[in-house]
Amino acid sequence: MTIETMPETIGNESSVAVSIRAAESADAAAISALVTANVGLGHLLPRTADEIANHVSRFLVAARNDHVVGCGELAPLGPKLVEVRSLVVASDSRGGGVGTAILNALVADAKRQKIPRLCAFTHVPHRFVALGFSIVPHTWLPEKITNDCQRCEWFRRCEQYGVVFELDRN
Repeated sequence: MTIETMPETIGNESSVAVSIRAAESADAAAISALVTANVGLGHLLPRTADEIANHVSRFLVAARNDHVVGCGELAPLGPKLVEVRSLVVASDSRGGGVGTAILNALVADAKRQKIPRLCAFTHVPHRFVALGFSIVPHTWLPEKITNDCQRCEWFRRCEQYGVVFELDRN
């Protein structure tokens, strides 16, 4: 099922539309490849292929001609908090609004699920702030610290910003 379709423009040329849809099991390898390619660039924390395959149902993907060009996950951290995780767009598809479309679809999905609070951790907070997120101290998200941060090699020296979107107010 397609959630959103958007025309993508690269330079002065229009390319094939990008569809945002729920990920399927067959998308796990493409999602894993996108995540792995961006871990080395310092954009994302590592995820194993098995972890992605086990949670593929929590992902949305952006696809062009059945080729996955972006993804993002809604990962539950508690009963009232979900994290946007592994939000990434392939390098050759950046700059056309694909990431924003995925993030908007993730927010809409969280609202549909009646989740009151959405968070993310990012090196580039202004993109989230432009969509209504607020920058918050990590300590405001103890569920994230307990579930993930304490096991991370960057714990206590994290360079990411915590951002939160209060869904029950919007």
